[in-house]
Amino acid sequence: MESGDKAVGFLLTLTSLSIFTYYTFWVIILPFVDSDHFVHKYFLPQEYAILIPVLAGVVLLSFLSVFVGLVMLKSKKKKKTT
Repeated sequence: MESGDKAVGFLLTLTSLSIFTYYTFWVIILPFVDSDHFVHKYFLPQEYAILIPVLAGVVLLSFLSVFVGLVMLKSKKKKKTT
């Protein structure tokens, strides 16, 4: 199982580095490249550079809130039965 864990860890690291590199290039370097350059066709419009992380954060916080709420409800039900 150890080699499987290493493979999953490697894939997660590679995916994270790829996303970080893409986003960094998109947000920091691309605004300084001419707008008619061919590299612009590989990136979404600049507005999405803020919209996507904000939406991802809202979704993550929503899931965490629901999870914590469900755990608290289950904990409260267990205390009532004992």
